[in-house]
Amino acid sequence: MTRARAAEPVRFGILQFGTAQWVAEIIRRDGLDTKHGVALTMVTLANNDAGRTALMAGGADVVVSDWLFAASQRRAGTPLCFAPFTNATGGVMVPADSPVRTLADLKGKRLGVAGGPLDKSWFIVQAAAQSGGGIDLAAETQPVYGAPPLLDAKLRQGELDAVLTFWNFTARLEAAGFREAISVAACARTLGLTGSIDLVGFVFHEPWAMQHRAAIDGFLAAAAEAEDRLAHSDTTWQQIRPLMQAPDDALFEALRRRFVAGISHATPAEQQATAARLLDVLTHVPGGQAAAGLSVLPQGLFWPTADEGD
Repeated sequence: MTRARAAEPVRFGILQFGTAQWVAEIIRRDGLDTKHGVALTMVTLANNDAGRTALMAGGADVVVSDWLFAASQRRAGTPLCFAPFTNATGGVMVPADSPVRTLADLKGKRLGVAGGPLDKSWFIVQAAAQSGGGIDLAAETQPVYGAPPLLDAKLRQGELDAVLTFWNFTARLEAAGFREAISVAACARTLGLTGSIDLVGFVFHEPWAMQHRAAIDGFLAAAAEAEDRLAHSDTTWQQIRPLMQAPDDALFEALRRRFVAGISHATPAEQQATAARLLDVLTHVPGGQAAAGLSVLPQGLFWPTADEGD
């Protein structure tokens, strides 16, 4: 039995329609924060940029972001740390009858790119195209940058030939009859990245975490237990289904399958090794912006597990 202790407050920044909300709801509903000595408060955010702003301004203790953001801030003097949340990646989605099946087939196509020109998945896809066939996708396609829902609608309406989008939107398009022509994970493998690519995780300030070690470790333990319940419990999925915007079973199952497949089990050491290899790849992407100005990973970026920190 977990020994009772004073609950440590943690303010967790979440997007209203983000998948981190699913985990936060399970923590709240099942009392996992209390079990792990944490009093969790959710801070609702408008978008990812708002999350970064809230973290930097002290409006949230933990947000979901990518390790490149944390690394670039750490190099600049703001010591952020990263703990993995998901290795789920999206892909290039096309109509079922589309001729697009490879990266080379995207030449001349109207390609939607979710997240903007600095999206990390876009960088990986560009690197794979450059490595595999010397193709500069940014120059040889007609890229259209925008929010995932907007690009999703444009693909459905035939205004785009293909869309590189996040995993939860690939699931939605898949359930609607579209197919994944190229996955970001496959692009990573062509670049020799065989480890778990946990781009997205929990980001927080190291000084806060060091001063509130029980809070961050309790939060991460509660999140891990919530993910474990999602990996093994049908009941848990039914409890969060109202948050998923999945009225039909095909979409519900697609979202569930991709989420569970993306649950991270990488250790901080494995994270560090894969991230270093990915950073090396990103430094060679045309334009010079993919690596966020980094040439090496700053020390201390990946937060140790509770056992490693003892």
